[in-house]
Amino acid sequence: MNWKTIFNPFSKYNENQLLIAGIVSLGITLVLCNLFSLQVDSIFHYRYADEKGSLIESIGYSLLSYLIAIVIFFILGKIYNKRTRLIDIVNTILISQIPGIFIILISELPIIKNSLESISTMAEKNPANISPVDLIVVCIFSFSVLLLIAYGMTLIYNGFKTATNIKSWKQIVIFAFLIIVTTITCQFIF
Repeated sequence: MNWKTIFNPFSKYNENQLLIAGIVSLGITLVLCNLFSLQVDSIFHYRYADEKGSLIESIGYSLLSYLIAIVIFFILGKIYNKRTRLIDIVNTILISQIPGIFIILISELPIIKNSLESISTMAEKNPANISPVDLIVVCIFSFSVLLLIAYGMTLIYNGFKTATNIKSWKQIVIFAFLIIVTTITCQFIF
């Protein structure tokens, strides 16, 4: 596998292969979210699930957040290119969320959780006593998460570009703006 395939699997794999990979990754995400009491409340965003909420409710919110993104980007895709197919947008959204699996796994590592908790506690009591080791761990964690989010953004851009054949910088700016608006809006809905 080469770099081009890693950053743009949409150019190498057919829609059925991508759909299967996307559905499997969605299943893994939902299982991990259940395991760690998380909920997908928007593409590229997770939050701790409400303790009063049921598993079905959490899965429903997660699926609804993906569905909202699929509908919004399918409509935009149709505006840009009448031949945009729903399967291509579904694959784009699902595949772009694969890095989130790694974000969940990394964030649940004991060293990360302990360092985050330690910094949070010390920030309230005495910020001058924050452990340098904890700070380094959190900085490495933050940088890793930033890279994974950037990879997810690259995947969603390449998938959407492949599905719609966008070329104009104005189309790209509108697409990027919609990612931000969709991500933020869904967080407030759920």
